[in-house]
Amino acid sequence: MVASPVDLNVILRTLTQKRIPFVLTGAHGIASWTGKPRNTQDVDILVKGGRNLTRAVKAVRALYPHLEVRNFAGVTAFFVPGEKASVIDVTYPHRADQVETLANVTWTENKDERIRYRIPALEEALANKYGAMLTPTREVDKRMVDAVDFTRMVQHSGDEGRQPIDLQRLEILGEKVWPGGGGKEILRLVEEVKAGKAISLDSLGLQG
Repeated sequence: MVASPVDLNVILRTLTQKRIPFVLTGAHGIASWTGKPRNTQDVDILVKGGRNLTRAVKAVRALYPHLEVRNFAGVTAFFVPGEKASVIDVTYPHRADQVETLANVTWTENKDERIRYRIPALEEALANKYGAMLTPTREVDKRMVDAVDFTRMVQHSGDEGRQPIDLQRLEILGEKVWPGGGGKEILRLVEEVKAGKAISLDSLGLQG
């Protein structure tokens, strides 16, 4: 795999030194929950909207002035000129479950780099992936990856010595993704994964 043009640790250290509150999301942020880190070239950062968003975007711009900046709904994305896939996404909450992701975090540490930073709590990580799977405008290949991530997090939570899923908390978060049906559906997905079944994207959002 081609090396990423951005350095995760440099980004984390810069945001930390500038005292910009953030949560590392995406593949990097959930790697400890899946137990199977996957290759990725992009870095996903979640911050509050407003001043924190402005400061985070400014800090990343200063680190990588050669990258193109494009603004989309809920996200400021950084691209290598001429490329279609972003290498850094600075996002602010556009769903209620993402607000919870900022409020309920797990601290982790890269001991080699001596960097402490926040990642989503397990239940928030699952809810975020559920929300991504439910997003009809999201590319289908990305939604399939979301399903794999969700599956791996559920599976790894059942391994010896691992933190079990707080199902009551997860149901509440599922409702924040899809009010009136998300709570029951996300619990159904967990049970299906535990039973060895694959997630069907076409069935999501259809059951109350």
